[in-house]
Amino acid sequence: MKKTVFSLLFLSFCILASAQNHKNEIALVIAPLKFQEATSYQTMYRRVLKENLKFRTSLRLYADTDKEIRSDTLSSNQGTVQYDLAFGIQKDLTIGDLDDLKLYVATDAYYNSEFNRKSHETFYGYYWNFGLRPIAGISYEPFHNIRLSLESRANFNVNLQEYSAPGDNADTRFTFKPMDQLAISLGYLF
Repeated sequence: MKKTVFSLLFLSFCILASAQNHKNEIALVIAPLKFQEATSYQTMYRRVLKENLKFRTSLRLYADTDKEIRSDTLSSNQGTVQYDLAFGIQKDLTIGDLDDLKLYVATDAYYNSEFNRKSHETFYGYYWNFGLRPIAGISYEPFHNIRLSLESRANFNVNLQEYSAPGDNADTRFTFKPMDQLAISLGYLF
């Protein structure tokens, strides 16, 4: 009896999982031109909204700090903490009769935050900015649950702060980089 119930539950789970028809994707995104840098990695989630329309969100987190330990306190001596949070829409474009290969265009709105502290200095730098990333890419599904993507990202950045310390986009209000980043992603569809 237990085997029958277990078999029915397992079969129901498999049917429900296949009924989703791979509407979700979790991916690791890497910038190949900055492969050696720890800041070049991010995670991405995509969800199918309609047949050729997807919601996408991504997160990049980087923390590199040194700590100085004293007998009465723990204080950060120097380091950097950065994160990016992005949300967007992706439109898939078909290439003839090729179902496994698709072109896509997307737009992500993002927020970037960076905290820098130098050792033996009394000031620290906290930077934040936001912007839009127009994206063009191509994706290939070699297996029914694996997707490989290559995308080129532009960057329109808005910076509303004035900084006294150096940082990315710290000295300009508006920047546009038409070829800001090349990204490769390996995704798992479920």
